[in-house]
Amino acid sequence: MVRISGATLKERALIRKVEKACFKAAGQENFFIIDMTVSDADVIKSLNASARGIDKVTDVLSFPCFDKLSLPVDKDKFSACDYDGKRVMLGSVMICRQRAEEQADEFNHSYARELGFLACHGMLHLLGFDHIEKKDEEIMTALQRRIMDSVKLKRNY
Repeated sequence: MVRISGATLKERALIRKVEKACFKAAGQENFFIIDMTVSDADVIKSLNASARGIDKVTDVLSFPCFDKLSLPVDKDKFSACDYDGKRVMLGSVMICRQRAEEQADEFNHSYARELGFLACHGMLHLLGFDHIEKKDEEIMTALQRRIMDSVKLKRNY
C-alpha cells in the first residue's frame, strides 16, 4: 500500500498503477506500506543535502527501512516490531515534480511516463534493488523497463 502526499488525483492513480506492477514484476506479495511524496525542488534539495551531503536538486530520493531484502520475502521473516499483523513499513520515496517535468522534456516523453518511472525506480530501491555495480544496474534497468512497458509507459528512444 502506497500512501501518497503532494500529488494530484491523476498522479496518485498513476503511482498506484506502477506500485502494483512493481510488486508483480518483483514476484513479491504487497503487504508493505510505502510513503511517497511528490514535492518541490526546495524540499528535495534540502533533503538531498541532509541525507546525502549533496546540495542540489535531484529527481528522486529513496529511504529504505531495510538494507537488503531477498525477494520474495514472507511476512513471517519480519520481527514483531516491523510487522504489525497486516503491514510492514518498507520506506519512503520523495519525487521532485519540477525535475520530473524537466526530464520529461529532456527525454521527449510525457510527464506521466517520467513520474511513473521515478515512482518505479524509488520503489525498486525500497525493495532492495540498486544500480551501483554494473550487474545490479543491468538487473534493475531490465526490471524497470519491464514494469514501465507493462503499465504502457514506454520510453521514447
